[in-house]
Amino acid sequence: MLKSAKYVFQGIICLLLLSACNSTKFLQEDQYLLRSNTIKLKNEEKIENKRILQDELPGFYRQRKNSNFLFFFPREWFYFKTSDPGDTTKLDRFIRRVIAEPPAIYSEQLADETASNMERYLRQKGFLDADVLVEDDINRKRTKANVTYYVYPNRPFLIDSVFFSSEDPIIDSMLQRVKEESHFQPGNQLDLGLYEQEKQRVTAFLRNNGYAYYYGNYFDQVEVDTLDQDHKGKVYFNVLNPFGDSTHQRYRIGEVTILPDYDPISTDSVFAIDTIIDGYRFLLEKNAFDVRPQTLIKTMFLRPGDLSSEQNYQRTGRQLSALGMYRFWRIKPEPDPDEPGILNYRVELTPNYKMELGADFEVNYTNRSTSGAGNLIGFAINPSFRNRNLLGGGETLLTNFSTGVEMNFSDRSRFWNTVDLRLQTELFFPRFRDYLGFWSLYNAQPINKKRRAEEDSFYAQLRENAATRLSLSYNYLLIIDWYKYNLFNASYGYDLQRTPTKRYLLNHVGVDLLIPQTQPQFDTLLADNPFLRNSFGQQLFVSLLFRDFNYVYNGRPNRFNESNYFSFSLEMAGAELWAANNIYNGLANRNDIWRLSDTINFSQYARLEMDFRYYKQNTSKRSIASRFNFGIARPFGFTTDVPYVKQFFVGGPNSIRAWAPRGLGPGGYQDPNALDRENNFRLYQTGDLKLEFNLEYRFEILWQMKGALFLDAGNIWTIREDPARCGSQFLFSGTERADGCFNDPFYKQIAVGGGFGLRFDFSYFIFRLDMGVKLRNSYPNFRDESGNALERAYWESFRSFGLSRVAFNFGLGYPF
Repeated sequence: MLKSAKYVFQGIICLLLLSACNSTKFLQEDQYLLRSNTIKLKNEEKIENKRILQDELPGFYRQRKNSNFLFFFPREWFYFKTSDPGDTTKLDRFIRRVIAEPPAIYSEQLADETASNMERYLRQKGFLDADVLVEDDINRKRTKANVTYYVYPNRPFLIDSVFFSSEDPIIDSMLQRVKEESHFQPGNQLDLGLYEQEKQRVTAFLRNNGYAYYYGNYFDQVEVDTLDQDHKGKVYFNVLNPFGDSTHQRYRIGEVTILPDYDPISTDSVFAIDTIIDGYRFLLEKNAFDVRPQTLIKTMFLRPGDLSSEQNYQRTGRQLSALGMYRFWRIKPEPDPDEPGILNYRVELTPNYKMELGADFEVNYTNRSTSGAGNLIGFAINPSFRNRNLLGGGETLLTNFSTGVEMNFSDRSRFWNTVDLRLQTELFFPRFRDYLGFWSLYNAQPINKKRRAEEDSFYAQLRENAATRLSLSYNYLLIIDWYKYNLFNASYGYDLQRTPTKRYLLNHVGVDLLIPQTQPQFDTLLADNPFLRNSFGQQLFVSLLFRDFNYVYNGRPNRFNESNYFSFSLEMAGAELWAANNIYNGLANRNDIWRLSDTINFSQYARLEMDFRYYKQNTSKRSIASRFNFGIARPFGFTTDVPYVKQFFVGGPNSIRAWAPRGLGPGGYQDPNALDRENNFRLYQTGDLKLEFNLEYRFEILWQMKGALFLDAGNIWTIREDPARCGSQFLFSGTERADGCFNDPFYKQIAVGGGFGLRFDFSYFIFRLDMGVKLRNSYPNFRDESGNALERAYWESFRSFGLSRVAFNFGLGYPF
């Protein structure tokens, strides 16, 4: 009875708060708050691309209802409460600026304008007979209005035929050759919204074929001759001539002048060098080249004698930017005053600083109170050094050093928990260099002879835009009283930014040497866990032809304010040595396994990981973000288990936030270390397969504070049975061993966590605090919090809830 009374009292308090925030009491007579806008599509025939109409029509609302602060409190109420003449305090002004919104008072005139704009939009989309009606519904108290827009698109008009013309005979003939590529095709819906895209297409085509000073305003407005009886229309496009001239001027490239040490401040430059190299003129104020001329010539797609091309102009600019050696660059086209139809180019390059120092600082916090192990706070300092034009050919040397520590303030006897040191040096060459000859062999194949000439082929893009990368790195990780390892890495490959949204990273050669050293406490665990013991030895990963391939797609928002992110990673080690070892054994009739030494084995494994993210910006203040992550790793050859450093784990600030890093799984296995206060929460659980799903609803609270409601789910598994970890195997149906160990099917072992997060957005960086709570365990509970017997319960009970059950995670940036 006492609990029931408590809940009733809390409900009454909430109702009183909401009633106190009633905005309608501030309204004048005949004023109505806009409560909702609704669109109802009415049509006898099926509407193609109906989703586009449903998504774009709300963009024509001339007035929208007010939003709520913290979901419940109407923002217009704060506006009314702070709008009296005496409300001039700093707090009043802050509330009006950050929280309040002017009230959305319903206007019949604005509703009619909205309907007119919708009709105009529909006619642009080809619904020439469209009609939109408005209906307003005033509530009984005459304080709020609901507005409904009844949209009747009616039958759309289709394209019957398309015609291009120009009084300039050369341009007219060129238009006839490419009219098949038009966005307007016979049989398609008459969507005049494509007019701008068509104008851009024609403009780009002509500017790429010598018409350097052709502009879109020469592309005359589209004319449509409708045939009402057939609901079809003929579309006419016309390219106008320049004012006062009968033809457009077509240009060829004349002289290309390159100034590698241009100073934009200096007005009286005296050039020490004035020379012609491979048809390009170089002007230098210094007596020597800092960058080899051939390096700059290779970036030039503006070649003397060619037709001027906007595409080649942009390609040259991208190549100059990719060098990373110039603070500013400018390409100035200048018509030759003495020779009509000739366009000279002046390339002005302002060098960047040769050397540059930088540093980053990271902080992370993980709450471990859910297991009684305390909290860990980590700090990392990451200085970096950049040396441009190291060897005189545009090479860039980038060195990063990272030093991080993790501390446990709740256990003074073991204050230091983790030390992590990383050193990485990368040398980037500005051009594609096929040192191994692999791509030359690929390009020599007859099937590729045609493709290699195409500018959009992968090989052509690789040759033009890829940067060659040589990398060396070292990583030292120490977990006090547990283990430490040294990891050395060397790799050679390419980095290709093929488009603004697509990036490829390919490594041909890769060598990793892992040398771990364990402490007695960890040796005890290894003795009882063969899976962990086999994956934790000294190992050498060698790849000679293929090491890894990474593809990243970072999409831009579409018309629905949706964007996607996708990454794909494939890694392989030891395949070439394993094949060579097998060939040797076959020829020598032996059964040897090659090793670097008695303690260091060559490892063979393949690892694949995919990450897909979806973002939806509902309004300027609210959005949805989701992520799905899948990974699988398998050993092959003479290796029995995937190396520990290449296995998957879940939990932590950027994963399933209700669990600590490496504290969940694999499968239905429950790590006893998660319940042991003495081990300082040194968790190590990893697996061969990972499934993870994350969902966040992000919203603005006030000022620079933002909030998020999140839901995380997933787990890791072993592919084969692990006798030391009951229930860890990935299975589609449950099995029970002779010793009584039951392994649930994988879908029953999905762990679920949820919570609330705060984000403080300071533009350059974002502080994040996420508070996660376990909702569903990956293993069954057989007793509730009171000790009563249960029948395999997975979901958590919240009869007694406190902060001890909340996992706090602090970090920088968004988790995904």
